[in-house]
Amino acid sequence: MRNPYQRKAASKTLHPAYNPQDIYKQFIENIIAQNSVIALFDEGWALCATPTGQRAFAIWQNKSLAKLLIKDHWHHYQIQNISLKDFVDKVIPFLRKESTSVSLDLTPEGQNILVAPEKLLLDIKNYLYQLYRQKPELFKETHLPLPRSIRLN
Repeated sequence: MRNPYQRKAASKTLHPAYNPQDIYKQFIENIIAQNSVIALFDEGWALCATPTGQRAFAIWQNKSLAKLLIKDHWHHYQIQNISLKDFVDKVIPFLRKESTSVSLDLTPEGQNILVAPEKLLLDIKNYLYQLYRQKPELFKETHLPLPRSIRLN
């Protein structure tokens, strides 16, 4: 039986401007600016697999990237917004408990950035803290989660 979580191997040739650290940082900035992440749902969240076969929760920073994956065994899935607050307070703790990685911006070719939920939570908290120090008024207007309310343990 074919493993439904298995994904195709990513292409080995990368664009010279492809820097995973910069893309990861931009991803965090975008989801905080939007105050949400995008995921696919159909009687459960869409999961993909890491190259080692471990489960990963697929999220995107915009709907157009997620729409590209609504095909094959994900053809019944629907795009769902998850608020940043729910993502930080509910989804990431659940992923940590289940030892599930986070797949950022999965492409149809299988390219993505894999990150541990603990690292993603810490980086979101750090970026929110920097933003709070510069523009505290944003937290009243946009209902962003306060960095001090995010629990790492």
